Amino acid sequence: MDWARHGQNVANLTNTFSHRVYDGDLTELGRQQADQLGERLAAEDRFYTRLATSPLRRAVQTAEIVASYLGIEIAATIDDLRELNVGELDGRNDHQAWNAYHAVLRSWRDGDLTARFPGGEDCHELVARLRTALATVTSDAGAGPALVVAHGANIRAALPTMTGSPDPGTDLSTGSLARLDVTSTSDEVTIALRDWTVAS
Repeated sequence: MDWARHGQNVANLTNTFSHRVYDGDLTELGRQQADQLGERLAAEDRFYTRLATSPLRRAVQTAEIVASYLGIEIAATIDDLRELNVGELDGRNDHQAWNAYHAVLRSWRDGDLTARFPGGEDCHELVARLRTALATVTSDAGAGPALVVAHGANIRAALPTMTGSPDPGTDLSTGSLARLDVTSTSDEVTIALRDWTVAS
């Protein structure tokens, strides 16, 4: 399975938390990044059998552009693929909000997976929803490869707990790609990181 981060959007420029409250469009650069991603994946002849996206505008707009290059349609919009649920921080961009955000992520990295964004989710809840989403996409894709267009912070934050891999140390860049091995059965979902930043 390939996990693509959306192209640059307005929230990236204003450093605004965007889970539900704020939902900005792609910038011109973001559209260019989506074009480049679509061109690149089309050149690889990956022949995706499933394309799913987060419902946030920046992900949907990226997915629409990429789909046009691949000659496929968006098969599913999955709420569980949303960016981190930062609760009361959503829609904010002030230093106090960012300090609270980094404190929660630092707690997760230190092993306290019950640390919670104020009014938002803890790491266990994040991992559970992403595992559910990835299992659904993998099951629906059948034997072929699947493509998810979503976010950078949620997958990075969930990665150590979800896969057993260490924190990759950096976010996925906007418009970039990671590769995961996802195996889903009726009893369990196994997720492994294959490549965090797939070279262009």
